[in-house]
Amino acid sequence: MAAGLQPERVRMIWPPGARRGTYYRLPNTPAALAAMRHYLTGADRRAARRHRHRERRSAFLIASALLRFALAEVLGRPPGRIALERRPQRRPRVLSPRWAGGVALSLTHTDDWILVAVLPGRARVGVDLEPAGRQPKANLSRRLPWTDPFPAAELLGRWTLVEAALKAHGRGLAGLSQLRVIGRDHAGWHFSSGPWQIRSAPLAGLTGFPRDVGAVALAENSGRFKAP
Repeated sequence: MAAGLQPERVRMIWPPGARRGTYYRLPNTPAALAAMRHYLTGADRRAARRHRHRERRSAFLIASALLRFALAEVLGRPPGRIALERRPQRRPRVLSPRWAGGVALSLTHTDDWILVAVLPGRARVGVDLEPAGRQPKANLSRRLPWTDPFPAAELLGRWTLVEAALKAHGRGLAGLSQLRVIGRDHAGWHFSSGPWQIRSAPLAGLTGFPRDVGAVALAENSGRFKAP
């Protein structure tokens, strides 16, 4: 694989527990897809066909290859032997939980980067990236779980915190109406949704994503996190 197109390990510190995961990124480019193509399976290519736009197909394929690479590193299995389920609007999952031992997966992409997360254990993980120049619609703030007003400049960052939390929870946007703000600390925000407690922290201190805004979230059953 060409230098500069190797999957790059990303170190996560916050929220607490995130460091247990494994995170990799790749540029969202045709060259990266060409370098990672040998990690793809026929199932990956067939699933990619549901995306009508070439850019989305390419991002899907890079993310699939990067997921297989990361899982192979964590599980010690050949990438092609790892059965993945990729469902629209749902987080990916490994279809062989007995030998996988239980891992949570998440992925996100912008025009610049693909980022994937693999977290062993009972917690769930969610990651989200958005282009820093994106201008969210003003009415988006009314859909977010905060009841107090906040500056418009924070809207995109808060959306990534929520999106990562929803990915960690596993329901995606369908779970937005059930998401509640509990509080915050120096690392980020605490949310709840039903029996799940979710911590979501911004990626503002993460180098290498100068044109993106992002967040990482961990979700666990109530009682596994201490109250903020």
